[in-house]
Amino acid sequence: MEDLCVANTLFALNLFKHLAKASPTQNLFLSPWSISSTMAMVYMGSRGSTEDQMAKVLQFNEVGANAVTPMTPENFTSCGFMQQIQKGSYPDAILQAQAADKIHSSFRSLSSAINASTGDYLLESVNKLFGEKSASFREEYIRLCQKYYSSEPQAVDFLECAEEARKKINSWVKTQTKGKIPNLLPEGSVDGDTRMVLVNAVYFKGKWKTPFEKKLNGLYPFRVNSAQRTPVQMMYLREKLNIGYIEDLKAQILELPYAGDVSMFLLLPDEIADVSTGLELLESEITYDKLNKWTSKDKMAEDEVEVYIPQFKLEEHYELRSILRSMGMEDAFNKGRANFSGMSERNDLFLSEVFHQAMVDVNEEGTEAAAGTGGVMTGRTGHGGPQFVADHPFLFLIMHKITKCILFFGRFSSP
Repeated sequence: MEDLCVANTLFALNLFKHLAKASPTQNLFLSPWSISSTMAMVYMGSRGSTEDQMAKVLQFNEVGANAVTPMTPENFTSCGFMQQIQKGSYPDAILQAQAADKIHSSFRSLSSAINASTGDYLLESVNKLFGEKSASFREEYIRLCQKYYSSEPQAVDFLECAEEARKKINSWVKTQTKGKIPNLLPEGSVDGDTRMVLVNAVYFKGKWKTPFEKKLNGLYPFRVNSAQRTPVQMMYLREKLNIGYIEDLKAQILELPYAGDVSMFLLLPDEIADVSTGLELLESEITYDKLNKWTSKDKMAEDEVEVYIPQFKLEEHYELRSILRSMGMEDAFNKGRANFSGMSERNDLFLSEVFHQAMVDVNEEGTEAAAGTGGVMTGRTGHGGPQFVADHPFLFLIMHKITKCILFFGRFSSP
């Protein structure tokens, strides 16, 4: 499972960098873990170069799975597998099958660890693969989806009734998210040429280990850049927290623990920019090794910190096809080259779109709280300890501390 967490972090950072370049000033919020686990279900049915590209982009090579065949009973009885045994190459075939099984069994274990119900936080994720009904899914593929991902693909009529299929998918998502996401697929997002769409929606609500003080909830100028300021409701906390400083990037890093096994890490540059977010250097420099280093006990130390961060709620929607293609996942979205023969005997399936929506509330309790009133907060209290004043753009990530898995990654650049 540790290998998979490394793979997920590498994918998370790469995906975030691509989105950051495509949207240089907007707020960003997504769940790389949720996207990765949903894409893994599609990867399980891919073959050939489609499989190779998906493995590379999703970083499954880190789990020892480059162009491997998912381990199923039919693998061990197929002509191809028997021929490999007869040629004396069966150890390689077995190793490939075991490597693929490791990916999917690791996802199952990781999902169980993250979703272990403690009552401390709420993490709701809905995933579903919808495919054109004329290309029926293999029974074995359906069985493996149920086994590893507690989900199964659903057949809909894109060919003859695309709009009805869209409404059906939206209705399913709305029901699964208890009404939070009523319209994941916008009008015109599917048509008669659509063959497969992947939907993924995730919502996080947690309680801070130490709640922020409500009495200081009030308006405070958030410096979007050196020329623009927007009033926000700011939250205040004075508490012993892990804090560090990244010298070469001139940025602070702070850990805000939630109740349970989850923490939010915030990365805040010292300075603001003239017209941009001022986060470009930080976004370009962040890597798996550096993030590990920045969040380690060697770089972060406990201190009594005064924290000022804005109260915010992010609800971001993404259609990820173009981003994933730019990352190297070309064939999966190409009608002529996609190979999903592991899903269906009719090899005419291709991925039309990947819809992802992520939501988070950040407020005093960590859950939704009523907005208070108060004067504009100014000045420093001079308590002698470090201050973390997030009154300008910052990056943040929500991490499952036991597995080190990045559940969410975000950029807050404008209220």
